[in-house]
Amino acid sequence: MTAHLPFPFRKSGRILPALLLCGTASALIAADAPTGGEPGVRAFVLGNIYLVNGGPADSCPTEDEGGLDRYYAMLSPADKARFAGKEKRQALEQHMNEQFGFRRIFLRGERAADVKFPPGYDPAKTPTPEQAIAIGALNGLPKGTGRLAFQNREVVYSACSNPYDFPALAKKFRTYEGPVAAGMNLDGKVGRHDFAGPDGEKGVDNQLWRAVGCVRPFREGSDPAIAHKLQLSARAPTLIELRGVDDLNNDPDVTVTVYAATDALTRDARGGVLAGATFAVDPDPRLTATTRGRIENGVLTTDAFDVRINYREQIIDAPRDIRAARIRARMTPDGGIEGTFFGYYTLDSFYASIEQFTMNGANLSGLSCPGVRLAIDRLADGYRDPKSGRNSAISSAYGFYGVRAFVAPRQQIARTEQ
Repeated sequence: MTAHLPFPFRKSGRILPALLLCGTASALIAADAPTGGEPGVRAFVLGNIYLVNGGPADSCPTEDEGGLDRYYAMLSPADKARFAGKEKRQALEQHMNEQFGFRRIFLRGERAADVKFPPGYDPAKTPTPEQAIAIGALNGLPKGTGRLAFQNREVVYSACSNPYDFPALAKKFRTYEGPVAAGMNLDGKVGRHDFAGPDGEKGVDNQLWRAVGCVRPFREGSDPAIAHKLQLSARAPTLIELRGVDDLNNDPDVTVTVYAATDALTRDARGGVLAGATFAVDPDPRLTATTRGRIENGVLTTDAFDVRINYREQIIDAPRDIRAARIRARMTPDGGIEGTFFGYYTLDSFYASIEQFTMNGANLSGLSCPGVRLAIDRLADGYRDPKSGRNSAISSAYGFYGVRAFVAPRQQIARTEQ
């Protein structure tokens, strides 16, 4: 129903031509117009959210070697000779899988023909975590193990799904020990475990970077030059909307809302994120969060708020739960936005992306799943769990960049889909 489609509006990955809509513009009422274009409102879609590096003073002399290399170091001299060389990496991985008893239980297709399922299991539905453990038990996995993976199509047992079972693959895990890291002083204190910021700020809290700042995939992805060329979570990007903006350089009171979008990113002719597209908002209320902010000398800073940020990429679906998050960002000359989410990333939501990364992905990228899990557990510095007495979240800093966008009202999306 084009009578309700404002320009620009993206549906099924297309931008509808202006000529198609010019005859309907006069029929639009204010409630039908996408937000982000009217006075006092700015909206942006983010192309990437990534662990941010502390700059030239942030260095790691020796990166962590990863789980597969640790396994190779455990082998006898004869087996080391047998699996030496890059061309033997796949055979080495298979050998590790067999020795440690890693398994994949397929839930669909021909390879699921001999799999045992618990009573009442409906193969048409996504199993619960409890059902995954039950399936694992029926098919020979150790008691209490088995996690869903590969878009919930498999139950797996490996050093990534069950990292505590394989501490040998975390031995001598290398953490980042440098004095400088990106971040923010989240607790208002200056402690001996804190970093100095690249700009000299004292008491910077970023224990997640201490945990993974020497792990190759995180370190490579933290390079802004690389991060700005990537589009991650492209099929479920994040939106930031500013309301009540009187002056983009100085405004003491603006409303900031972070949404999850249901539309995928579209690339422009140069391969970047297309600016000016309209995005529908995910109706899940857990994926919308609002806070107050202020703009001083062109820099937006928000109050603390809890936010859940979508992270969907290929086989990964692991929303980022960040407690007491703050945003610090600046509007760029081209109309976009660039900044950082600071806050306490819950351990389980962070590790969910590692768990879903799979054992093969970890080996290919040089990552030790047990090393990462044990490191974040040990270095967690926020939100103590009253039952376990251990911290359940870890201070972090995630950079982002985005382009100008529009947010389609939910009532309008509902009508156009009828």
